[in-house]
This record gives sequence, C-alpha cells and structure tokens, in this order.
Amino acid sequence: MALVRVGFLAIPAGAKPGFDHADVHPESRQMYVAHTGADRIEVLDCAGRRHLRSLPNLPGVAGVLIDAEHDFLFSSDRGGSRVSVFRCSDESLLGQVVVGAHPNGLAYDRARRHLYSFNLGEPLGEEGTASVVDLDSMSAIAELPLPGRPRWAVYDEERDVVYANIQQPAQIVVIDCEHQAIARTLEIPSEGPHGLWLDSGRLFCAADGGALLVLERDRGEVRKTLPLPGAPDVVMHDAETRRLYVAIGEPGVVCSFDSDTLALLETVVTEKGAHTIGLDPVDHCLFAFCPESGGAQLYEERG
Repeated sequence: MALVRVGFLAIPAGAKPGFDHADVHPESRQMYVAHTGADRIEVLDCAGRRHLRSLPNLPGVAGVLIDAEHDFLFSSDRGGSRVSVFRCSDESLLGQVVVGAHPNGLAYDRARRHLYSFNLGEPLGEEGTASVVDLDSMSAIAELPLPGRPRWAVYDEERDVVYANIQQPAQIVVIDCEHQAIARTLEIPSEGPHGLWLDSGRLFCAADGGALLVLERDRGEVRKTLPLPGAPDVVMHDAETRRLYVAIGEPGVVCSFDSDTLALLETVVTEKGAHTIGLDPVDHCLFAFCPESGGAQLYEERG
C-alpha cells in the first residue's frame, strides 16, 4: 500500500492564506477545518469531495474539535480569546466563552462536559494557561497555569486525564480532570513537542526537534524515537488501516508510519507550508491542506 494523490479540493480564499486543525463528524462525513487566514471554519463533504459552506466570524480560528457522542463542534478563536461551541449536526451556535489569551489546543472531558482550552498567553507564548469551560453554564470555571507554551492536547477517557504538549520545557503535562490540576509531567527528549495522538495506551508525540516519539502513557517511557525530515505539526491515526500520518510544513511532506510495527513506510511530498491534515475514516482519504494552492490535496492508500 502507498499514498497516491487522487485529486484536489479547492477552498474559497480568505484575506490571508493559512489553515490549521481539522476534524470529521463521522456520521455525516463532513470535515471541519480551521481557515485561520479567513476567520472561519470550512465545511467539506468527504463523500463528494467538495466544499459545502463556511462558518464565519471566528477570528483567528486555530483549533477544531468534534465530539460526535455529544454532538459538539468546538473551535478556539485565537484572535478573540474565546472558544465557540456549536451543535455539530445542524451547526447552530450554542455559545461563546471568553478564555485565556490566544487559545489554541482543545480537549473535551465528556464525563463532566468540560472543554479544556489551551491558551498561548500574553505576551504570546510566555504565560500559557488552560481554561476549563463548563458547557452547561457556558462559562469558564477554572484557569490552570502551565509551565510553558501549550500545543495540542488529547483527552484520555480510560485514565480520566488530559495530556497536553508543552513547547518549552519539552514535556507533556498530565491534567487530572477530577481535580482540575496537573498531576504529573512526562519529559520529552526532543525540542518542541507539537502534534499529539493517543492510541492503545501509547502517546504519539511529534516534536520540532525532528522526531516522532512513542511513549507509554502511564510511566512516560519512550518506546521508540523515529526521525522526521523537519519540524512537524499535526499527527493523525487511521485505526482501521493502522497508519499514522505526520504533517510537516517545511519542506512540505507527510510521513506515513505503520502504527503496529512503528516503521516508516513512506514520505510523500505535499506543498511547502502544508502543516495540517484531515482524515476521512470511511474512504481513508487523507486531506493535506495547502495554503499556497488554496485547498486540500487528496491522497488514498492504494496498492
């Protein structure tokens, strides 16, 4: 099997180029991607591979997260220091909540209906925080200080914790969701932890130092370190095909790994600046978002 380019999906231009995180609503097979340069979320039809519409007025939108079980679509509106909460099935806006400065990464504690917003702080990146947003009251109920600038984060339902990458010092903080406090940290032996994914008790952490690290989630033991050809951003895993994808904006590639054997399978050229990806779980089509071309290059596993 190999990634083969099968098409291109054009996206209406914004005032500036630039895409960020993407997520998919599995039932509707609609992909939502942060179009940061346009202050909006773009809605894409994965089945028809076309642009459907835009969700506007989201200044500097950076993070997008979907919880299909609770029918939520979340965005971190970095330019407005707030998070927006939508009902995903009809895209109706349920509320907007002011959080810390320059929100970025998101994680959702489904048990308590709490959204964690990881904020870069002001001055930018110097005083990172995590805001805890209660969705029943649509209010921020806590603000947790972080040891540095946060990147992406994931919620672990089995352990009832949130893992969040910290750029410097290079570590993953583990937040106890019951007590809303940092319980421990996992040291990362590479500069700038950025993209993060959790699968089968393993944390896949892509770091600016040019490494994909595979950690055991409880003890933080590094099981394997895999080299990357640049500073990575988004990490995504296809649980069915057992493929792990890492997007690297410079030089503009996607690295594909076998998530069972932890072997690099191939490196596919995308476009300079293409640091974010999305994945259709039905057709297993990979969307590589390209700011210079103004759309998504589409890839399928074939062979």
